[in-house]
Amino acid sequence: MRRLAVLAALLFAACSAPPPKPSEGMAQQAKMDKATKTYADCITAGAASIPLEDEAVGTLSNRVVLACKAERRALLADVIAFHQIGHPKFSIDQSKAVAEASVATIEDELRDQNVITLFRRQQAALAKAK
Repeated sequence: MRRLAVLAALLFAACSAPPPKPSEGMAQQAKMDKATKTYADCITAGAASIPLEDEAVGTLSNRVVLACKAERRALLADVIAFHQIGHPKFSIDQSKAVAEASVATIEDELRDQNVITLFRRQQAALAKAK
C-alpha cells in the first residue's frame, strides 16, 4: 500500500512538472537566428531596391552589403556570444575569429544571390529600354 502511494505521488509529480526553461544556449541561438534573418533580409531588400544607375553589378552589390553594416555587426556580436557559451575557455579573440568566418560564409552566399538579383534587374531594365 505504501509503495502504491509513493508511486502515485511520483506519477502526479511527473505529470504536473513545469516545462523546462530554455537554456542560455538555446536562447542565444534563437537570438542569433533572428539576427541572421535580419541581415539576410536587409541585403535582399537592398538588392531589390537600390537604384541601378550605370554601375557594375559588383559595385552595386558592395553598396548593398555596406548599407547593412549595422545588421552585420549585430549578427557578429550574437555569434560571438553563442560561441562563448559553447566554448567558454576560448579567448574573445578566438571567438571573434570564429564569428567572422561564420558570418563571412553567410555573406558570401548572400552576395552571390545579391549579384544575381541585380543582374536580372539590369537585364530587365535594358530590355524595357529597347
